Order: sequence, then structure tokens, then C-alpha cells
Amino acid sequence: MSDKEADFKILKALASDADDIVALEHEYIECPWSEKDLTNALINPLYTFYKAEIGQETAGYIGVNWCLDEGNVCNVAVKKGYRRMGIGKELVFAVVEEARKRSVKRLYLEVNAFNVAAIALYEKLGFRTVYSRPRYYGEDTALVMMRETE
Repeated sequence: MSDKEADFKILKALASDADDIVALEHEYIECPWSEKDLTNALINPLYTFYKAEIGQETAGYIGVNWCLDEGNVCNVAVKKGYRRMGIGKELVFAVVEEARKRSVKRLYLEVNAFNVAAIALYEKLGFRTVYSRPRYYGEDTALVMMRETE
């Protein structure tokens, strides 16, 4: 096990984490949020963000928007050097646990149909494709996936 594979912590992200999350957004997300929008979401009770931390470094994050009895995962990103270590799985688990605390019945997310690694992870974590959105990501199709939290 290398140093990079050392323990990571999943923590609730704070407004002070905005710079790190914005950097990940701009590197890994096709349509990144602005720093202002992300900072506003981090302090909005209708959103919850978690980050994966290794040492002092933010290795990944996940954000979810809550609406009534549903949650919509906004974005998930894990730095390339930290993938396949279980960080993505643990970030999703943190959201599932928060959903249960909030009595949220369903979680939704969108994923590029070409992102087979992410789709495999989400399916392993209980998500299933409920419909698709052709040409949602330019020419690429988005799959909308859902999982029950109970």
C-alpha cells in the first residue's frame, strides 16, 4: 500500500472548502459550477457536500440537493491519483446515510453513458438506470439513475 493509499476521511464540506471543490469541478466536471454558486450551495441547508480528505488534501467530493423526499446528486469527482481506493463508494455511502437521516426515499444522479467505470460503481451501490437524456452532454447521452434509500 503506497502513501496515497493511506487512510482517508469523509467529512462534511464547509464553505471554507469551496476553493478545493471548485478546483476539482474545473478539472473533472464537464459543466463546472462557479465558485460563487458552489459557495452558496455549501451554506444552503438544501444542499449537503462531503469531501474525502487524505492528509490536508481534498481527494474527492460529492454534493447533493435535497427536495422533499428526494435527493439529487449534483456532482461527484475523485482526483485521478486517488481513484480505485474506495473513495467514490464512501462518498456515495455518506450521502445515502444523510438521506436516511432526512427520511429521503430516493436518490437520483446523472452520469455520462460513456463513463462505464462510474456506471459500474453506481450499479454496485444499488442505483439503476431509470431513463436516458440523449445529447445531454453535447453529443453524449446522460443516464439518470436512481436508488431507494430504505
